[in-house]
Amino acid sequence: EEEMTKLLSNIARYTAMGLAALTLLTIATQANAASVSLYMTESNVSSFPDGINYLKVTISDGTGGDIDFSVQTQPVLSGTAGSNYGIQSFSFNFGDSGASAANVVGPAGWGVSTGKNHSEFGRFDAQLAGTGSTRQDPLQFSIVGVNGDTIGDYVSQLSSKNVLFASHVADFSGKEVNSAHFGGGSVVPIPATAWLLLSGMVSLIPLSRRRKLARAAD
Repeated sequence: EEEMTKLLSNIARYTAMGLAALTLLTIATQANAASVSLYMTESNVSSFPDGINYLKVTISDGTGGDIDFSVQTQPVLSGTAGSNYGIQSFSFNFGDSGASAANVVGPAGWGVSTGKNHSEFGRFDAQLAGTGSTRQDPLQFSIVGVNGDTIGDYVSQLSSKNVLFASHVADFSGKEVNSAHFGGGSVVPIPATAWLLLSGMVSLIPLSRRRKLARAAD
C-alpha cells in the first residue's frame, strides 16, 4: 500500500508538471506565428468574476520589424460602456526583446512608465497610460526600433504576480463600480477533465494513508 501511495503521488506531481508544460508550449507555439491573441480573464472587483474573457490582447508582426499591440475590451465590458468609456492603462513586460520605454509608440497624450505595480496584478516592466480624456478602445501601440525582437519575447515574462498583462478600464454604466483592473494572459484553458483527473488522484493519497494508519491501530 505504501508503494501505491508513492505511485499516486508521483502521478499527480508529473501530471501537474505536464499540464503546466502544455500551457507554456501552447503559448510558445502561437508566439511563433505572425500574430498571437490572449485574453485577460481576471478582475480585481467582485462585480466582474474571474474566468471570463474581459480583454483581448493581439500581438502581431508590423511593418519594418515593428511589433504591434492591439488591446480591446470584450462585449461583457463594452456592453456596459458609459459616455467616456475606455482603456486608461495597460501593463506588460519586455521579456527578452531588449526593448525599453523609449521604443514604445502609443496614442497621443499617452506616456510610458517603468517598474510600476498594476493593482493586484504585480510589477511590470512597462505601463502605458493615458488620462480620463484620452481613453482608448481598442488601445493600439507599437514597439519600434528594436533589432531582432519577436512576438514571443513579449509573452516570455510574467509579472511579479504571475500574469502576462494588466489593464485599467473605466466608465462603466449600470455597474456597482465605475472602473476596474483586469489581468491575465490565457491562451488555451486547461481542460476541466484534466483538472478533475489530477484532483482525483491527489485526493486518493490522504485516503490511502488513513487506511494504512487505521490498519496499524488494529
